[in-house]
Amino acid sequence: MIKKLAKGIGAGVCRLIFPNKCLGCGKYIKASAEDNPLDVCFCPTCRGEALPVFDHPFCPGCGRCFEAGPDHLCGSCLETPMAMNGVRAAFEYKGVIQKALGLFKYQSKLSLARPFERYLFKAFATHFDMDSFHLIVPIPLHGSKAKDRGFNQSYFLVRNFPRLYTDECDRPAPWRIDIGALLRVRATVSQTGLDIKERKKNLSNAFSCPKPDLVKCKKILLVDDVFTTGSTCNAAAQTLLDAGADGVWVLVLARA
Repeated sequence: MIKKLAKGIGAGVCRLIFPNKCLGCGKYIKASAEDNPLDVCFCPTCRGEALPVFDHPFCPGCGRCFEAGPDHLCGSCLETPMAMNGVRAAFEYKGVIQKALGLFKYQSKLSLARPFERYLFKAFATHFDMDSFHLIVPIPLHGSKAKDRGFNQSYFLVRNFPRLYTDECDRPAPWRIDIGALLRVRATVSQTGLDIKERKKNLSNAFSCPKPDLVKCKKILLVDDVFTTGSTCNAAAQTLLDAGADGVWVLVLARA
């Protein structure tokens, strides 16, 4: 209790000395009493009225959101099921989330990592049995892209999950984050602008599982930043399943 109080006081003093600036318009942001992690990154105008939270109804397979009705498999999943057991997200990919992800991923606004991880962990706790997994695997970048970008956005989204789990459940996490279970062994062009067929071809043999014993008979949570057509996650999941994984579920920050 004392530790949390001291932390809160320290954060308040820091805000007075170093006030936050909106990543959207650059204006100074007033401290908010609301428990919205993005309040320290965007002003009310840039943030909008409400965050596009991922919620029912959606497809249990690929996570595609529907306007109304009950949850049900979409036509694509009925016709051609994906390798993953299911996809869930923290947000829909639109509004301030789409803008914020662009700033985070392409302009290295790493201050967004902290609020993003909190929202993603909340989605993890909401949509999954957190104790049912053995490994959490962030989608890897090819070495050349990782060097250019300087960080792997998927890893940044989950790197503090063990601490968040312990804070939430008051015990160590039953799973671990593994960045060696899946490797990106072939450099690919950006998926942006490619159709589904081109995306699949682009990702052919892009992933490798160098140590099958790490994933054999394991239940794995695969984590990425954005899910659009699902080609990247599907190719990664298939690689893990081919290596002997017992099942692969996907958690993303935003579902397009």
